[in-house]
Amino acid sequence: MNTEKKDLVKKQALTLLKYTLIYLIPIIYWELLMRTQIGFERTTLYFLFFLPAEALFLATLTGWLAPKINRILTTIVLLIPFAFYVSQLIYFRIFGSVFSVSMIGMGADAVGNFGWALRSTIEESIGLILLCFLPVAISIFLSFCGPDKLFRRIRPLTHLASLLGTVLLWVLAILMLLPFGKDDSSPYKAYTSPYIDSDTAADRLGVLTNSVVELGYKIFGSSEPKEEELLPPPVIPEMPPEDTPPKDQPPEIDTSPNQLQNIDFEALKALTDDEGKKKLCEYYAGISGTNKNEYTGLLQDYNLIYICAEAFCKYAIDPNVTPTLYKMSTGGILLNNYYNSFKNTTTNGEFAFMTGLWPDVSRKADAGSTSGSFAQSADKLIPFALGNMFEANGIKSYAFHNFYGYYYSRETTHPNLGYSSARFMGGRNGMKFTTSWPASDYEMMQQSVDDYIADEQFHAYYMTFSGHGPYSSANPICEKNIAKVRELLGNRKLSTEAEYYLAANYELELAMAYLFEKLEEAGKLDNTLIVISGDHHPYYLKDASFNTLVGKEVEQNFEKYLSSCLMWCGGIEPIVVDAPCCNVDIVPTILNLFGFEYDSRLLPGTDVFSSTTHIAMLYNKSFVTPLVKYNSQNGKAEWTEKADNMPDKDKQEYLDYCIALTKSRYTASLELMNEDFFRFVFENIE
Repeated sequence: MNTEKKDLVKKQALTLLKYTLIYLIPIIYWELLMRTQIGFERTTLYFLFFLPAEALFLATLTGWLAPKINRILTTIVLLIPFAFYVSQLIYFRIFGSVFSVSMIGMGADAVGNFGWALRSTIEESIGLILLCFLPVAISIFLSFCGPDKLFRRIRPLTHLASLLGTVLLWVLAILMLLPFGKDDSSPYKAYTSPYIDSDTAADRLGVLTNSVVELGYKIFGSSEPKEEELLPPPVIPEMPPEDTPPKDQPPEIDTSPNQLQNIDFEALKALTDDEGKKKLCEYYAGISGTNKNEYTGLLQDYNLIYICAEAFCKYAIDPNVTPTLYKMSTGGILLNNYYNSFKNTTTNGEFAFMTGLWPDVSRKADAGSTSGSFAQSADKLIPFALGNMFEANGIKSYAFHNFYGYYYSRETTHPNLGYSSARFMGGRNGMKFTTSWPASDYEMMQQSVDDYIADEQFHAYYMTFSGHGPYSSANPICEKNIAKVRELLGNRKLSTEAEYYLAANYELELAMAYLFEKLEEAGKLDNTLIVISGDHHPYYLKDASFNTLVGKEVEQNFEKYLSSCLMWCGGIEPIVVDAPCCNVDIVPTILNLFGFEYDSRLLPGTDVFSSTTHIAMLYNKSFVTPLVKYNSQNGKAEWTEKADNMPDKDKQEYLDYCIALTKSRYTASLELMNEDFFRFVFENIE
């Protein structure tokens, strides 16, 4: 190669490097800026590994024309990652989560209906947006004042080389992850596992890299690693049981398995050539499920009012502000260690609460034409959903929601769960409200109770709305109740936002007080079980405000999700349950309490009264048991006092078992829905 060609190659390489740095430095800056919102607790340098490849790819899009045009083109290309990071920033400040590519359809619905939140969040985030714009402003300045040699034209061969370089740098980044291990908390696992959630992956890999990986899943599909396939049921370690049943069981108590005797998974396996269904048959054949117990059928002839309350948590309960909710928290079945598994997204928490199944919260979740597991379940058989179970036992089921029925596809999902179109009422569909966003829970209760209260036995389901953020004067429900709440709070000092959060939930208090009054008038208060649980953590409430509500700084990995599921019934003495439990455990618990025939093997949740391993699992597969809290984010286990006398070998064996159990339950639940496995089972049994 002669000197002239060498000089040309050197100039081309140097120009490409300059273009790459123009993008690399802002991307690093934007990633760090995102961390000011997400948090720096789990920030590592792994996110830097993939950024050179991403910056080089953007450099490939520039330098095609004369320097004067390249000046403009460089800034235009820089606007692509700028728009991405600003969108992520705004989305996170609204929903408390990074935006998942797999949930594009759901995100579009949310933004369309959260327009007011979008405007107010943008207004509140002007400072951060301006900080985001700083690299673009510098790029604009350089486009006017920078030297021509900074914007030289890049030849086609150089562009081709940069594309190849992008691929090589990406592969190199993957190889750089290998020395850090392949365990569940490793960055390599965050890159390779399609089952990991977007927030966890973004923490470890960076926001942009995670979205690139998710985009790959969306375009090309996912190829699950072997270790992520449907796992066989884990072998239970030989050790003393974690918990004993709440009372000693007399010998006459039926403790037979909560199973449908006509389901034979080995026989079912022989009826199909579908590999997915065969694997599920093998999996469920190896599960024993749970047994009946002294609480089986305790509420057999009772009514059930089942309420998924928007952003409800245990700290929405105040003896002075919400006396009815407080009364509910002190009677009936007291779940002392209930965890709300979800940090945001109503449809996921509602799906788990209504069906007892895990929604797909991974970054491989199929977006399709409808988004989220709930919407995609509308054409699947879900026989153990409460509405279907009550209807199958000759008891009418009703459903109510004070927002549009089409939102999150409830007009199709709820009839599939046993709440027929004639007995499902949504906002603008049979009910009227004085406010639009959010609408009143109290007004919904006033317009719905008479529909079912005269029935001999009934089941009513509610998805409430009044507890929705923002918790400010912009919220008409909050503004309506704030003066009364401040009066009732007396000397209790809270942040303004926390006061508004209670004001939002005061509407739920009014709804429950009205419900209690109507049930008492009808003589049905003592034979009705009323269940209330939140759909997710109140993510609209900033951490500082949440801390004032709790009265201390809240630990973010577990304590943040320690919530409340109220199970009030005036006709029974209080029953205290200390076993850890979560959203998916409530359906099997109620099926057992009402004495319904169901198959506990087919539900990932656990009846809280059963003698088995009780695990409260969070959305990111962290979990809590009576013996240990396991943080999937860093792979660390925090043992409780009950494990003090356990040898280290037994601890590790137990921990491995619980990790495998959570994985297998979650994966089996997802595959069960993907395969429409309930339909296969029930169409092939007598």
